[in-house]
This record gives sequence, C-alpha cells and structure tokens, in this order.
Amino acid sequence: MKPASGDSSRLPVFYTVIGGITASVGLELFLHPHDMIAGGVTGISRLVSLYTQEHFGLLLFMLNLPLMLLYSLSTHKPMLLRALPGLFAFSGSAIILSPFPAVSGHPVVCALGGGVCIGLGAGLAARHGGLLDSLGLNESDEGRPSSLLLTHRKIPLIQIVMLCNGLLLITAGFMLGWEPALYSALSCLAAYETARLMFNGLTLMVCVVSKDQQTIEEALYRRLRIHNMPVGNPAQIEGKNRGGLTEEKDEQVIVYSVHLLDLQRFKAVIQMTDPQAEIMYVKRWEV
Repeated sequence: MKPASGDSSRLPVFYTVIGGITASVGLELFLHPHDMIAGGVTGISRLVSLYTQEHFGLLLFMLNLPLMLLYSLSTHKPMLLRALPGLFAFSGSAIILSPFPAVSGHPVVCALGGGVCIGLGAGLAARHGGLLDSLGLNESDEGRPSSLLLTHRKIPLIQIVMLCNGLLLITAGFMLGWEPALYSALSCLAAYETARLMFNGLTLMVCVVSKDQQTIEEALYRRLRIHNMPVGNPAQIEGKNRGGLTEEKDEQVIVYSVHLLDLQRFKAVIQMTDPQAEIMYVKRWEV
C-alpha cells in the first residue's frame, strides 16, 4: 500500500537518515577510538583513511557510490536515489562525531555497543528501502542483486561479501594488530545479528510441506501451543514458487508464525513427527 500523503511518503527517508546517524555513532563513539573496524565498505574506508590520512567520512561516501551505481544498473531499480539520503547522513555524521572520545574504555563493551548501534542503523535503513553499506552482510536489501555476473558465471553476492569481510579482518590484523581485529570480528557479528533482528523481527514465517499435516498440527499445539496461520499463498519461499513445493498430490503446505526462541524446538517437533517433512522460510507474500 502506498502512502496517502506527501508527508508520509517522506517517512522512509527520515528513518534512513536516522539509521545513518545511529550507525555513525557506533563507529565514531565505540569502534574507531579503539582501532576497531566495521565490515564492508565501511571497514575498507577506515583502513584507507588510516593509510592515506584522508577523512573517513569522505572516503565512505566516495567508495560506496560506485558499488551502489553498479547495483542500480544490475537490478534496474532506482536504488541509488533511495540510498543517498542515508549515505549522506552516515558519512556526514561520521565527520561531525570524529573528534569526540570513546563512550567507554573497555574494548569488549565498545565492540558490542558499536556493533549493536551499526546493526540498528543498518536494519532501520534497510527496512525503509535504504542502504548504508554496499557490502554489508544483509541479505534482505531488495535494492541489491542476489548475485553478480563475474567471469561468465553468477556468483552469489553473499559469498563475495563474506570473502571481502574475511580479507578485510585479516588486513586489519596486520595493520592494526590482531587484538583489535578480533574485537572487530565480534563487532561485525553483533551488527549482523542486530540488523537481522531489526529487519525480520522476533518471529519468522515458516512453511511446512508434509503428507501428515494433521499429526504435525496436533504435535505443535500439544508441545509448543502453536497454531497454523490462515494466510494466502506464499509468493516466494527461499527462491522457489509455491507450486514447485507440492509436486505430490498428498502433500500439503501450511505456514506457521514461530518465535525465534522457539525455532529450534519447532524444527525438532517437525522432524520427530514427520522426518520427511520439508521446512522453508517465507520471504514474501502475494498482495
């Protein structure tokens, strides 16, 4: 549903800007004073700024632009225009906050606090169509392609991103020391989990394909008090159409809303009740 007024249509830009400012707080007030880095282009910009003495905020903006333009050309979407407000806020607030000291003198506290701030900012921006880092570990950014065509074959973008982040942390170990690099890895993990939580929330839509749905429903209600959801047809489930899930006539597809804390127990109940059942995660719904 589209916003009804001009003011409401500007709300995504507002949230993207707030996300950029929040992420820069995590960088400049938590990570950078302790020689820690974030992942993606943000971390690359930090290492380049330390080597060249150029300002981090300026490099962050300049290095993100070409990749965002590449994504726009690859997906044929105006992604660059949607990402620019958040990127401006991210890089600009980093310039403003750079003279301020660290919030805490404990590196573990700063690693976790910085990661949480970056994850909150990146997740908030991604929820409203923005993108703060063109190599961020967030698979839910619809503006980015799921794969890139390199050397005549498509390579999943998440694999390229993880490889770049691994090489980035190794480079940081040589340049900044291995202790800050390990704290940086902890910060990246905290940022990724926080962004995923911000984007997906505390519940997941889980699709179960089974020939014995009645028994599964009874077992889930008896052990977890979970009911199936009366919803429409899933449009995309891990990249597959719903029609391809039920090739056999006896199979049924039912969707459940599962809390993250109950996810492992949910899987265990399904496997014990019907070892042949298939579990998939619903990404998108038909409107």
